[in-house]
Amino acid sequence: MRYGLLFSVGSVALAFEAATQSAVDVTRPEQQQRERRAVVKEQEKRAEHASIIEFRGQQAFTEKELRSALKEEITTIEDFGLSPARADDLAFFLEVFYRKHGFTKVNVHYVIESGSRVRLDVTEGPRFMLRTIVFDGNAREPADKLFEYMVGPTRERYSQFEKKLPFVAADMEEGGHLGRPFMARRRCGDRLWIWCSDLIRTPA
Repeated sequence: MRYGLLFSVGSVALAFEAATQSAVDVTRPEQQQRERRAVVKEQEKRAEHASIIEFRGQQAFTEKELRSALKEEITTIEDFGLSPARADDLAFFLEVFYRKHGFTKVNVHYVIESGSRVRLDVTEGPRFMLRTIVFDGNAREPADKLFEYMVGPTRERYSQFEKKLPFVAADMEEGGHLGRPFMARRRCGDRLWIWCSDLIRTPA
């Protein structure tokens, strides 16, 4: 009996020690952020010097900026090789990058020049900047408050003091959804969210 009791206590002690070690081994959020920043920094460095990609037709952004925007896709190709699917990913995510900056009509086509090199041909088109939003049916809330709801997703990528913001259709739709609960609490109808966007078109 005494041996059995000691064995049980020892088992509990071992279990407690194992649980303590597991708790200590959990990565802290700060450490995860540092590790993530280190990975991103390494991807930035590799993408900047990668010889597998070439850009043509870009004007609004430098090649360094475009390489940074595609750092994950570029390093993936360096690690696992070039294929039509990965080249298509490059073109797709470059279009996404441009649209997030107001180039709603951008077109990017890829050309695989050799087995390990791809060229991205960029047609930027005009850039659209958002100037005003007219809220149809609003009689309660200040227009500037509603405006900030609508441009909230876009504002996250720019300074709060930035006066001119690019028109990003996906961001506007998301902003409308974010603002609906706010307006519902104030008993305003959905008709409020029918708007007209006043856009500024910059030269292509």
